[in-house]
Amino acid sequence: MAARGQGGPVGERIAVPRRRLRDVVETARAEGSVTLLLGEAGNGKGYLAEQAALALAHEHPGVVSVHVLPRPPRPASGIASVFAADASQSAGEHALGDASPADRVEEVRATIGRADPAAPVILVAPDIDEYSPQDLRILTELARTRALRIIATARQLSSAIERVGSGPQVRRLTVGPLDLEESALFLCTMLGVDRIDPDTLRRWHTVSGGNGYALAVLALAADRSGELRRSHGTAWAARLHDVVTGEYAHLLADSCTDEEWRALEFIAQAEPIIETALLRSVDAGALTALFERGLVVTQSRSGTPSLTLGHPLLAASLRAGISPVRRIELDDRIFTLLDEDRAGVDPVLDTERLIRLVVFGTAAGRNVPFAWIWRAFESMATGGDPRLLLRLARVIAAHTDADGAQAGSAALRAVRIARLLGDEPSRRGTLDRIEELLDDAQRRDEMPATLEIGLATTVARERVRDGGDLDAVLRDLDALEVRASNDAAMAMLGSTRVHVLAYTGRLREAADACPPLELSPDLGIEWARSPGRAMASLILEQRGAFEDAVASAEHAQALSRLGPRSRSDLVDIHGFCTLLGYWVSGSRESARRVYEELSGQASADAHAEAHYSGLVEVGAMLLAVQEGRWTEAAASGDRLADRLGASDPYSLAPLVQAAIALALAVLGERDPALRALAASESPERGVAMALSGHRRMLALRARQWLRDPNAVTGAADIAEWAAQEHLPYIELLARHARAFESRSATSDELEHARHLASRVDGPLGAALVSHMQRLARADGAGSAAGGGTRSRAGTAAEQQSAGQDEPEIRLLADLGVWLPLPPAGGLTPREREVVLLAALGYSSRFIAERLSISARTVETHLSHAFGKIGVENRDELREWVARNRSVMAPAKST
Repeated sequence: MAARGQGGPVGERIAVPRRRLRDVVETARAEGSVTLLLGEAGNGKGYLAEQAALALAHEHPGVVSVHVLPRPPRPASGIASVFAADASQSAGEHALGDASPADRVEEVRATIGRADPAAPVILVAPDIDEYSPQDLRILTELARTRALRIIATARQLSSAIERVGSGPQVRRLTVGPLDLEESALFLCTMLGVDRIDPDTLRRWHTVSGGNGYALAVLALAADRSGELRRSHGTAWAARLHDVVTGEYAHLLADSCTDEEWRALEFIAQAEPIIETALLRSVDAGALTALFERGLVVTQSRSGTPSLTLGHPLLAASLRAGISPVRRIELDDRIFTLLDEDRAGVDPVLDTERLIRLVVFGTAAGRNVPFAWIWRAFESMATGGDPRLLLRLARVIAAHTDADGAQAGSAALRAVRIARLLGDEPSRRGTLDRIEELLDDAQRRDEMPATLEIGLATTVARERVRDGGDLDAVLRDLDALEVRASNDAAMAMLGSTRVHVLAYTGRLREAADACPPLELSPDLGIEWARSPGRAMASLILEQRGAFEDAVASAEHAQALSRLGPRSRSDLVDIHGFCTLLGYWVSGSRESARRVYEELSGQASADAHAEAHYSGLVEVGAMLLAVQEGRWTEAAASGDRLADRLGASDPYSLAPLVQAAIALALAVLGERDPALRALAASESPERGVAMALSGHRRMLALRARQWLRDPNAVTGAADIAEWAAQEHLPYIELLARHARAFESRSATSDELEHARHLASRVDGPLGAALVSHMQRLARADGAGSAAGGGTRSRAGTAAEQQSAGQDEPEIRLLADLGVWLPLPPAGGLTPREREVVLLAALGYSSRFIAERLSISARTVETHLSHAFGKIGVENRDELREWVARNRSVMAPAKST
């Protein structure tokens, strides 16, 4: 008998949650107790039982012994009993039936107590629901002796298991799935990281159902396939859809009959099964056996019992292992059964049945009536699996029975979803189909005017996104305006004009083309203006009109939710614009509230478009930058950049790279920061170009932290560009950066800065000007006459004194503008993060909460940093920062 466990799934060997371990230890503490842990296979209950037994033994070192029985033997193992090893007898050497349970108990007790007959024993018995009747009788007899403590595990309670023990010493504990926090601990321990990306964690938790073994399978499959990435202590899965192989399911193959395996494949492909015809087609004997093993279960679905596999990952793994030929065979069989079961009744009267007929029929290549396909597509218009929607939309767009309106509306949906999913063949193929529809006079006549305009403007936007000639697209829009027949069509064309100008970085022209801030009383016109209003909001933010930007985005978002065709993509982009408006203005709490709303909405819908856009993740990253959580910003940026490399529907990558560069520069990771800076300058048409001001400023901040000798020139260039594009807020930021780098500001520059600040909402403009004034006073510029001249008056000692008290720096940090620390060699990234906050006067408790670490850890980092910098306390640290910042020069070029 082993003193340790026999292995088992990796999911059962790692990171037992403390709460669960404590509960089992307390339950099993009493002498002669019997503790039964109940729960599904792979949830870690076996390892939990072992760890609880060891914990009890550690309370009395050398006094209590632990013995772990092997798992029940398989039929081909040659072992007839879990107790055979104790008596040193295999099935061939001794027939268990020859000895009574009482005799076997004595043999087992003698074997257990061989090392120390007087020592109390804790016996761990895994999977007793798979014990033979003889082994259960032996275990029952052992329990009755009250001479040892037993911790046993089982998937479910049966009458035979109930007889193992009775009375107050018997306790049963249900070991449920791991919650999100427990799953994170489990995965972090297994993968050797500090943190699991929240999105990856949620996906894996959903697919695994919180089952430890299933979580381990997902993580290890991602690792083996190269999709598991690590950065700054965080792990994540690169793909939005996790690769589930057939390996997990095929572990069951040896224990299933052919009929059982075919039944599992059928149920996996057809689940959830509620139709009688499908249920009758499954072999009853196989189904009963699968029920007994927990591989198949019934669940309530809208009040109706449905048949599914016992675990989501098992179903996904089975589907992954089905060959293409077998898949078509199953789809065809399911369609045939559903079609025959309707007994000639039109399925359009039953939406759920209709969708299943269409899904399986089209997948099997059956000739499904177009009316069914169109009705199914319409019923899924407000949601559903985007890949399925894309398939149906492309079928309709190309279907000979579809009229112009049906084909056109389906093609619009197909282009949008294909762009979202990064499916380039589908996107380009559908754009070709749209061109064919627009060239077909009969098809155009069958379309509403707004649909025809919608198709034409979609082609225009996609041409621009693909690098086409913007001026040629603008001329095409001019020609379409001449033909526009109503106000809604004109609004669509105007919105498209704003879109393509903003996506190419021509922000002043885009602003001139924006719809008026006042809402139209015509809801149809506002729907048409919605995409343009998103770009207008992004431009207003860069102008400093934060209140108008947020109000415009919030109103457009609310209106986009209305109507029979709610546009979730517009809801998402307007939500992002609202978050960005608060972020830019320095309103952290409001920005976080909006982010949590967006994240919550995405989490509530497994098929939400927000899962694919990257907008929510960019919002989270920008919040981390605003709050000075640099390690988290760098890690989330790496995850996002990796993901956007595969699919970037809004062309956010350059903006993300600029934010990564800043985070890495703050953390002292120079070479990776320079690589991110280079990537941020890649001209990709999209939201990053519409946010050119923010992208440029994030990159400039990174250069400041890197002590780039060209930072002053770069700031001047951005200020000039912003002035040309009529972006006063960006211009003010750039002028402040130039003043900080040069440690000077003329009276003319101050006057211009005040003018710019007067056009910026909230306290940020005034804080920037106030700091520029302090820099001017330190430089002696405040007393210069006539403007334009500047005195370099003031000794180094005076400059040092002036720099020791700069409350504007903390205010700017509170608003999200983080000015560089002086160079300090030898600091780790985390120490730099802590020192930056401590130098601004934040308490250890505040820093701990901000960075999600303990206050003791903060103090440890500070202690190490003090020694490296050469200071003894926080006061000296602040003095060191102020003294060295006031004379800090840009780094020399290398």
